[in-house]
Amino acid sequence: MKFRRTPLVLALMLVFQSYCVRADDVVNTQLLKATGAKVAIETADYAINQIQNNNNQNDNEQIDSQISTQKSSGSLKENSPESTTQSDTTVPKKRSWKFWKKDREQEAKQEALEMVQEKELTPKYPIKVHTEKQEITELLEKHLPIISYQKREEMDDEQISYLVEDTPKDVQNLVRTEGYFNAKTQITPQPEKKGYRVDVNLGKQTVIDNVNVALVGDVLQDNALASYYKQALSGWKLPVGAQFRQEDWGASKVSVLGAVTRKKYPLARLSQTQATINPNTQTADLNVMVDSHQPIYFGDLQISGNQRYPQSVISGLADFKAGDAYDLDKLLDYQQALESDSHYSGASVQADFDAMVNDRVPVKVAVSEVKRQKVEAGLSFDSEYGLGGKLSYDHYNLFNRGYVGSVSVEADKYQTLFGLGISQPRDAKGQYFTSNVSYNRSTTQNLEKRAISSGVWHVHDKNDTELRYGIEFIGEDSRVPDENIELGKSFATMLTVQWKRHNLETQMRPQNGYYADVKLGTTLGKVLSSAMMMRGVASGGYYFTPENKKLGTLVTRGNIGYVYTNKDEVNGEVPTSLMFRTGGASTVRGYELDSIGWRVPNSNTVLPERAMAVASVEYQYPIQKKLMGQEFAVAVFHDVGGTSETFQDIKWKHGTGLGLRWYSPVAPFSFDLAYGHQDKKLRWHISLGTRF
Repeated sequence: MKFRRTPLVLALMLVFQSYCVRADDVVNTQLLKATGAKVAIETADYAINQIQNNNNQNDNEQIDSQISTQKSSGSLKENSPESTTQSDTTVPKKRSWKFWKKDREQEAKQEALEMVQEKELTPKYPIKVHTEKQEITELLEKHLPIISYQKREEMDDEQISYLVEDTPKDVQNLVRTEGYFNAKTQITPQPEKKGYRVDVNLGKQTVIDNVNVALVGDVLQDNALASYYKQALSGWKLPVGAQFRQEDWGASKVSVLGAVTRKKYPLARLSQTQATINPNTQTADLNVMVDSHQPIYFGDLQISGNQRYPQSVISGLADFKAGDAYDLDKLLDYQQALESDSHYSGASVQADFDAMVNDRVPVKVAVSEVKRQKVEAGLSFDSEYGLGGKLSYDHYNLFNRGYVGSVSVEADKYQTLFGLGISQPRDAKGQYFTSNVSYNRSTTQNLEKRAISSGVWHVHDKNDTELRYGIEFIGEDSRVPDENIELGKSFATMLTVQWKRHNLETQMRPQNGYYADVKLGTTLGKVLSSAMMMRGVASGGYYFTPENKKLGTLVTRGNIGYVYTNKDEVNGEVPTSLMFRTGGASTVRGYELDSIGWRVPNSNTVLPERAMAVASVEYQYPIQKKLMGQEFAVAVFHDVGGTSETFQDIKWKHGTGLGLRWYSPVAPFSFDLAYGHQDKKLRWHISLGTRF
């Protein structure tokens, strides 16, 4: 895939619209964008909040559980989670502790806010914690009140004595969240440091002995009951034999409830949750019961905010209709489709349960529209295409049916491009028809081309994947001006199919993920073509950054292409635009743009060939200190590529160099200094944007 130029500096960007944008338009758009994400998940929160309501009823037990024992009362006192072992130091109990503790609890919220701005204090009474496991030690050092309170305010002897007295219980409450219900705590004063040593014998960690998940209610009559159970257990984090952790217990309950509320049963509730802990055997039995209540179905769309464009553009993006079973994923997909549509700058989608009638819930849709017309003008400059400019015009409601039409003119030192295009609004499945026609005049490496191209495609674009197929035509007249050689006219009508997928964290600064692009085309013999030909081209890249992002990012890229035709027809009968040259900032650095190809003997002319392959590897190391608030990285890279009549005959050309990356708010900026091994020359390249 040939990479189109990317500018160094957008020196001028003017946006003219048919109507002036009012201040309240901007505010409304920003407000809608800000609330869009919130309301999109309100439906999920509507059900998930029931977990919190259920847990609030069980706040008397830290683990949302009951501790069952089969021991006598005497042995329970010795080995139950409430038992502790202290040193022989006597700490007198103070009645005022309860009142002081109560005051502390009332002030907790205010202190939490103040802690953000306050500097942590060095504890006056040092506390040293010892356990068998480092992660438990870190947990206690971070959350144990006798340590955390001292970091917020200075304590006196009386206050620290209260905290020492409660430390065994505080330790128990914390280690229980990690499954240790038989922990024993010993506190030893350290007179020389005016501190204390806290030794914790954790004992055995509780493991899961039995799991019982039950779905009750109308879901029992659902034909998809097995699927609901499968989804409920897919996110369960505490299978039999696993070690009990409060965090995983909470996440498992959310998973079970979410599996039911997500599709058809949004009113489902947790009717029972219980973790029964047996400290004698260090085992736990987990029980979760979900009552699905009645099934719910979508009602009518309640649309607001549409003034300029037909309502059919909005409703056509919904992958559901009134009467379909409620599906949270479809609501989220609907909002994403609206936000991605060129007619709208923001959107929100929400199931309105407050307005539900019987089993029908209406869907509220609010959109913020863009202006009908847009004119853009810009200047650009880069190391290969030089100074350039672009003027474009878009209309978003042709024929009053929401069709998008565009006209653009673009020019730089190498080429002039004029294009017209029109596209349908996409439907709920991401499908639409699009077509264009363009004229392109270009001269690079002493090859002058004048080409007219057009095409009609059917596009399916959804979930970062695009599939398009259609028919394309290209007619070309090419010549070598310096030699006054006419290469002649050629043309091709091809059936094409193209598949593209982007799976990147962000295109502004890719750190992990990949992209791929494959396109195949063929003529039908010589029907409306100057030669029989088949063409294939593919490109891809992969970004990898380890969890420790300070180690940098590894980037690999590749391009490959081939044109199959009769040998007698390859020269002059196949449009040069369908063949391959390489070299430049986006392919093989260290060489001029399109300078790798078939070089005409005793001439500066480079013509394209039938086979092409390029590979690149790059390592980007981040500069740890930001400059003026911006992120930078240094890069080292090696590129290799070549062209020929066949892949076996390719003579590879290598380029190696260093570069600087600036991740600007506009787009990634790249400056590269590369050495072309075959040319034995050092060249610099500048580009703005991510290379695809």
